[in-house]
Amino acid sequence: MRKRFSILVILTLFITLYISNTLYSKKQQTINKNIYSYESIGKKKYKGLILNILTHEKPVMGEPTVLHARQFEKLTGIKINVFHVPFHKLYQETLSGLKNNKYDIVFYGSLWIADIYQYLEPVPDKMLKSSQFKDILPHYKDIAKWGNISYQVNIDGDRHYLQYRKDLFEDIKNQNIFKNKYGKKLSPPKTWKDLNLIAGFFNKRIIKKNKKIFGIAEITNKNDLLFSQFIKRAAPYAKHPKIKGGFYFDIKTMKPLINTPGFVEALKDFIKSQNFYPPGGNKFTLANVIMSFGTGNTVFSDCWDDSFVKAMEKNSKISDKIASSLSPGSHKVWNRKTVKWDSFPAVNYVPYLAWGWTSGVNKKSKNIEAAFDYLGFFSNNKNHLSDMKIGRFGVNPFRQSDLKVNFWIKEAGWNRNAAKSYIKTLKKLSILKNHVLDLRIHQGRQYMQVLSIGVFRALSKREPPQEALDEVARRWEIITERVGRDKQRKAYAHIVKFEDGE
Repeated sequence: MRKRFSILVILTLFITLYISNTLYSKKQQTINKNIYSYESIGKKKYKGLILNILTHEKPVMGEPTVLHARQFEKLTGIKINVFHVPFHKLYQETLSGLKNNKYDIVFYGSLWIADIYQYLEPVPDKMLKSSQFKDILPHYKDIAKWGNISYQVNIDGDRHYLQYRKDLFEDIKNQNIFKNKYGKKLSPPKTWKDLNLIAGFFNKRIIKKNKKIFGIAEITNKNDLLFSQFIKRAAPYAKHPKIKGGFYFDIKTMKPLINTPGFVEALKDFIKSQNFYPPGGNKFTLANVIMSFGTGNTVFSDCWDDSFVKAMEKNSKISDKIASSLSPGSHKVWNRKTVKWDSFPAVNYVPYLAWGWTSGVNKKSKNIEAAFDYLGFFSNNKNHLSDMKIGRFGVNPFRQSDLKVNFWIKEAGWNRNAAKSYIKTLKKLSILKNHVLDLRIHQGRQYMQVLSIGVFRALSKREPPQEALDEVARRWEIITERVGRDKQRKAYAHIVKFEDGE
């Protein structure tokens, strides 16, 4: 009897302990899943501490930085100072601010990681193991690393793709006029040549109540992101699907490829597109593009998500009239091995995973834990889902959960067709193997400045495309020699491996 009683007691204790451990484990999992939620951050006691943050000017990224700083202050008692810098000054201020311990947190372009990672504190395990980090799409996790170490905290996921006025393509009158004029069906462009043709067809056309629409809005300001606009255009001409070993340079020699025929052909297309810009379009910044397409002023934008999201906001008059697809490609691609053009029956699409806003914590900061908590809070599920719905914020999808059509329909209020088109495009971008990244090497900002100047000189007719890009290549060689060819080759290998799908 006593033996049975003892066994019963032991069994009861075991079950009680098991239940307790299970409940504790579930509680810990819940806490881990929500460590950057409003509730969890509200338990932090940071009164008396100060965080200094460098970010971009408002509205793109600058506005959400301030918004979440004020929320974080209210929850924790901390004091946060936010400093805004225009894009053309952000690289230098980021480097200088980190070296001189001026900022605890920096928001900057992820393409500068080669110069910046050495000043950053590696992302802590607590953040890497959090549910919101595990949800990040693989290629954006890779972008946050240098080598095998995560130095950057993901706050944005960027890519370029085509955005267009679907209603204008579906209009029977437009279809008939186009067919009679060009002898083919009016449909969204598959190549850059097609885009120029269709942009020209619609440019300055009266569409409703004497409203005039223009062909395309894109970044053309040399002090903004002109280099990104050009890289995306050049990709399908210069990134051969069967040739590995570099898009910007030949990895073996580090000789620039920027002035080879694929890039030159893309610049010629770019120059022609200027004929189809809205007034002032030859000086557009990203913010101008967002507003131009987002308010229905142009038929096309091929850019970041922001202009599409702007067009889908609740007060938009065109939210049920837009769609998206892959950026235009090309049937002909330059083969740098055979030194000739190759023709393909299928379009060569080469998605551009544009640099993307990112963030990091100064390893010299006296408040490292608070700094990472702020960045985790910045992109917690509630804030992230809210920010993605505001076009001017510059916060775009970078998590698996962001690619759910129902979120954009039920939470963002998008119509089903636009939401399905958007997510379909993003998923395609995620699976295509032939793609390009930004130039993530040492002093990459200088290379991009030189590229922007060269492209701008061609766009403004100061130099022919070939001469403009020859000068870019010459100046790239000077930078490479100054930094060190072997050092740059080692850094460039990170990109080549990713672009080659290895």
